[in-house]
Amino acid sequence: MNDHSVTIKKSNDLKKRAYISIYVQGRRIKEYTGLKLGLNIKPNSASTIKQRDELLTLLEYEFKKAIEFNRYPNNQSIIQEKKIKPLSVKELLDLAISNKKKANLTRNYVNHLERLTDKLKAFLKTEELNGKINDLQRSRIQEFMNQFNSTASNYMTSRRHIKAVFGEIDKDFEFNTTIITRTDKRKATPKLHKIYSDEQLTNVLQFLKNNHEELHLCCLMSYGCLLRPHNEIRLLKRHHFKNNVTEIHLSGNENKGKKIRTVPIPSYVRELLLKRLEGLSHDDNIFTLRPDANNPYYFSTAWTRMFKIMEKEEIIEKNQTIYSFRHTASVNVYKKTKDLHILQQLLGHSDMIVTLKYLRGLGVHNADELKHVMPEL
Repeated sequence: MNDHSVTIKKSNDLKKRAYISIYVQGRRIKEYTGLKLGLNIKPNSASTIKQRDELLTLLEYEFKKAIEFNRYPNNQSIIQEKKIKPLSVKELLDLAISNKKKANLTRNYVNHLERLTDKLKAFLKTEELNGKINDLQRSRIQEFMNQFNSTASNYMTSRRHIKAVFGEIDKDFEFNTTIITRTDKRKATPKLHKIYSDEQLTNVLQFLKNNHEELHLCCLMSYGCLLRPHNEIRLLKRHHFKNNVTEIHLSGNENKGKKIRTVPIPSYVRELLLKRLEGLSHDDNIFTLRPDANNPYYFSTAWTRMFKIMEKEEIIEKNQTIYSFRHTASVNVYKKTKDLHILQQLLGHSDMIVTLKYLRGLGVHNADELKHVMPEL
């Protein structure tokens, strides 16, 4: 089969979808993935231009090979093409949620996506749900988004979640993504997890030690090891503790940064852990003392109960949370080291920019930087 051509179509902008342009059997076909060849090659899911270009080259090679051996296009690929094209808006939204459930995402996040998608499906008219996604209007998405105007933060969170759902659809199906990206933005004021003073830190930890042993350990580790309480500390098992319980080792799929992470354990945390780890099997959770972990809301629920008591006793303030332990530790580490790279490693952030924003959000980094540049007389 010589009357054919396979070329790569791309740009230097990751926001613009790249594809393979194929001319074969008198037809011009665009292929965005290796779906029709049974291959999991998705260039537009790449996080860098270099990675996308490598996947595009691989996709080009696979389609050239398939054409050479008369495996493309065939009746099956034409059938698949016909199956893909008629998918309705409702079917695509359902498919997106299904894909999110299979991905390595937190249950809470996926539940938020699913609830918001259900609201969108209830909002859209029947003809819109049964129609083509390219016929969906930006103004209709904006009208839906306006329901979440109670606060700018609520609006932007909802917008971000809807964008994630449509982004999932965009990985395999071509449509006009501007219906989401061109919706209005709101300037949200970040809700801070207020840090603890030295006195508050001591008093709160002492109260938890006396009243809730597991929550006390969680908060102490959030401060001492700078781990995230709900999706890192809650899931820790005996095998995560290495080198005579002086380090915690997390794999890429066990932390938000998606990288292998080694966390040092300070002596005041290690003392409590040694007692708790005694007698545990390799896969036992350190809180339940069995393989299964507590439910995702276990520490949130326990904190709510303890917070009410501590607030009455005036040892804690509004907006001080479990995450305030991690935030307080971040501030203390930065003040001690003035080294963003060290703090980034301890926090498990994938990008230095995230760490910088983290400190700025707590009102620390800007103030310290200003002190160094104030004019002298």
